[in-house]
Amino acid sequence: MATAVQKPSSASGGLRFEIDAKRLDQLDRKHKLPGFASLDEHAQEGSLIIVRGKGVFVWDANGKQYLDGSSAIWNVNLGFGNKEIAEAVAQQLETLSFHLGLLNISTPPAIELAAKLAELAPPGLNRVFFTSGGSESNESVIRLTRLYYRLRGYQNKTVAIARTKGYHGSSCGAASLTGIDHFHEFFEPMLPDVRHIAPPYCYRCPLDKEYPSCAVACADELEKAILAEGPDRVAFFIAEPVMGAGGVIPAPREYWTRIRQICDKYDVLMVADEVITGAGRTGKMFACEHWDVRPDIISCAKGISSGYLPLGAVIVHERIYQTLRDSSAGAAVWHGFTNTGNPACCAAGVKTLEIMERDGVVENARKMGERLHQRLQELRASPIVGEMRGLGLMAGVELVRNRQTREAFAESLGVGSHFRDAARREGLLIRAMGDTVCMSPPLIITPQEVDQLIDKLKTALAQTESWLAGQKQ
Repeated sequence: MATAVQKPSSASGGLRFEIDAKRLDQLDRKHKLPGFASLDEHAQEGSLIIVRGKGVFVWDANGKQYLDGSSAIWNVNLGFGNKEIAEAVAQQLETLSFHLGLLNISTPPAIELAAKLAELAPPGLNRVFFTSGGSESNESVIRLTRLYYRLRGYQNKTVAIARTKGYHGSSCGAASLTGIDHFHEFFEPMLPDVRHIAPPYCYRCPLDKEYPSCAVACADELEKAILAEGPDRVAFFIAEPVMGAGGVIPAPREYWTRIRQICDKYDVLMVADEVITGAGRTGKMFACEHWDVRPDIISCAKGISSGYLPLGAVIVHERIYQTLRDSSAGAAVWHGFTNTGNPACCAAGVKTLEIMERDGVVENARKMGERLHQRLQELRASPIVGEMRGLGLMAGVELVRNRQTREAFAESLGVGSHFRDAARREGLLIRAMGDTVCMSPPLIITPQEVDQLIDKLKTALAQTESWLAGQKQ
């Protein structure tokens, strides 16, 4: 088995590992079925094989160092190589490696983590159901909301409303909620009782309006959808406080106030998908706190264990729990997963939240987010930077062919992917969502590391501009 052993630094500043990188590449291409990636690209170029991480940095199999500006996939909030989390998991594995979180069996880490999440969530959200990740959390939302309304006597209140460009997972139900075409094409039929409305994408308003004169008409699209379907059919509205995979799109503040009013008016549950934004990513423990809006359900994952082990959760309001318990049908929640409340995963979550509180990580995310967005303004001089947006340590830079008209590049040109690859050559890992490049570095990032991220980003941008100058458009 290949091992990654750190050796003295090379002249280039990278690390050398006792690892057979060529063999791993061959095995990867021969046996892996890559997700969210081009099969041709994987077959021809292989994968970027990451073998070590420390803080905000990772190293590949050839010893090249990268600043991970994506926190892997939005989730390694406390950075790589945190010994406290590793030790907490190891101790739990030695004490009790596994037992149930179902059938009225529980374990101390699951109990402690549920209590801590309830404490950190907005008031009233007191009940926690554990999953293995974001997709499972949103699958659970579908089933729990159906159970809730069925026990209240609504036989047909099953419709979910989500947003185009929203991402809620890739399992069957969660992908149906997702409003991105790639997750539907070739996978139909999706769940039938899902509708999508326009997102609050002010830069390219799908309703052809301008903020603020629009009076957040995109929020009123929810009311129109509920009335078109029938209020007695609609169970919940689900949305990310800041859209992630759709291009890092935050909504205007008044959007969420209006959404809450509409949900209350028609007895529709409001679900905040905080899989990405939860656990401090935006400078608040949960992003919904920015707008003083209290959802009925929060789905979360990723940062609550800092990615050290698979973990997700659904946090529900106490009144939903009481409805389930008080039902004359004597309802049990016939739903769960093998790893619901996995003790080792929950131990990672308990330690993660402990470190975040002790070390002021959420406040650091707020401060470093301000620095990140301030320094991103240096990119405004570029003729291909259309809009920069985000919140806290989430940022998106949308690239355009014409800044004045907001004309997009032809999709076939792959400008966002070229920018991502240029950044990778500079030792910076970022994501490309079409022609929007996205950053979400670990929440422990320092001012000097933010500056390093921006400097590498500026170099990659200059390289992308030079490349474009030679392209036929």
